[in-house]
Amino acid sequence: MSAIKEVKERVKEAEERISGTEDEIVQLRARANSLESQVKKLTDKVDDMENRNRRNNVRLVGLPEKEEGNDACTFLEAWIPKILEMDLSTSLVIERAHRLGPQRNKDARMTRREASTPPRTLIMKFLNFKQKEQVLRVARSKGAIPYKEHTLRFYPDVSAEVHKNQRAYDGVRQKLRERGIGKHRIIYPARLLLTHQEKSRVFDTSAAVESFIEELDTE
Repeated sequence: MSAIKEVKERVKEAEERISGTEDEIVQLRARANSLESQVKKLTDKVDDMENRNRRNNVRLVGLPEKEEGNDACTFLEAWIPKILEMDLSTSLVIERAHRLGPQRNKDARMTRREASTPPRTLIMKFLNFKQKEQVLRVARSKGAIPYKEHTLRFYPDVSAEVHKNQRAYDGVRQKLRERGIGKHRIIYPARLLLTHQEKSRVFDTSAAVESFIEELDTE
């Protein structure tokens, strides 16, 4: 009998320990969820601040290396209205402009590898937000712009996180183009605006666009 009683006491003690451990796990999970939520809020806040800081920036892809010379701002202020055929009431004012990435060979003769590498992206900061929006609007209406055996494209400058979310639409945008639906674009921060049969729709995720495409395929 004493042995049975001892076993019962040990089982009871083990159950109490297990119960206590389970309570601790529940508390730790709640704490972890709370911390995860705080980290998400802080990450979103930092990302928002970064994008606000970039709101006057434009990225220019495809401009040949060294085309801007030693004064990128002066070059762009005169060159952009010409290449985009813009009729401006006031001159463009660009505060800063520089290439992204390591500098290429300073010598006039580039290596074979450098010659075959696409030009580095040029990033510029406009003094006036409305001018920046006007440039992007005109550039978007023109699409890909041929220039000296290159193709120029103007993009808004966004954070890495927003850029990743926007790129998530690449696959569905290709599917839309294959179906002859070319009137669509990404709107900030990462939504897709699509016009089909004279009706505009906004999608918040690529999965939502996939569902829309499936609906079209069953029509």
